Amino acid sequence: MYMDTIQFNKFQLPETFLVTLSGNDYEITVSYNEVNDRLYLTLADENGEPLVTNEKLVAREPLFADISDANLPSEDLVMIDETGKSTCVNFSNINEDIFITIDDTFTGEMDPDNTNDGVYNPDGDDTSMGLDDDDSDDSMDDDEFDGLDDFVEDRGDA
Repeated sequence: MYMDTIQFNKFQLPETFLVTLSGNDYEITVSYNEVNDRLYLTLADENGEPLVTNEKLVAREPLFADISDANLPSEDLVMIDETGKSTCVNFSNINEDIFITIDDTFTGEMDPDNTNDGVYNPDGDDTSMGLDDDDSDDSMDDDEFDGLDDFVEDRGDA
């Protein structure tokens, strides 16, 4: 796995454990329904007060996406299979192929306004880049040095 995951023992479900997200401790309970072969997650705050109850684990869907609550972690928790094989979450593939993943991918990295001539600019704001409008991140212009055009190979044929 290339991303951070939340691991649990699927053979001891329901399982309750603590995890730290967004600098806060949360209690997570993962349960399994044998009738429909699905897993569910309950999230509680550090005092054990439920914030979300029995959220169904769905492949490639962020958990708690339709809930607006300031007490929820700011990280996106997503069921991800990095191999791309799993299309659903069930007992046989949980923590084998598909994992509860902390998706900390920078959401703006695909934004076309996110760069200034290839300079990494996470917020898209040129004012904090440290470059003036007339400054360039290039140390030399093409006219000052063009090593390929000026290079002459001496073959000794003359």
